[in-house]
Amino acid sequence: MAYITPDYYKNDYMGAPAPSDEDLNRYIKRASDIIDEVTSYRLYGNKFDKMPDIIKDIVSKATAAQVEFYVVKAGTAEVNAGEASSMDSVSVGSFSYSGGSGGSDRNSVRDAGRISPAALSLLSKTGLLYRGVFVRG
Repeated sequence: MAYITPDYYKNDYMGAPAPSDEDLNRYIKRASDIIDEVTSYRLYGNKFDKMPDIIKDIVSKATAAQVEFYVVKAGTAEVNAGEASSMDSVSVGSFSYSGGSGGSDRNSVRDAGRISPAALSLLSKTGLLYRGVFVRG
């Protein structure tokens, strides 16, 4: 489900111009997928429509920020390739340093470069990024 329309991106958010309308539609779909992923699919299906208006507005802005991130970075392929620069190890002469990141840490570093910092900042205020356990008492 797309959380914004091309009209919203162009006229309400006033994002950077996409190369084409086809690219813009593709970026919107990919950005909506990223929003679903980082929110642990809490908005998937008809759950988005049941959210308070302020949450809908913030999610729309976050989606538009992710679209603009794609536009600025020249497409989803460039972003999804894992542009986040992470040096696993460096050697200079006899000196060697290893960052020690491995396993899931390496994936989280790569994934961090796929998500717009502006989108994450917006979503952080909604509670949708919460990964803990909800307790009822």
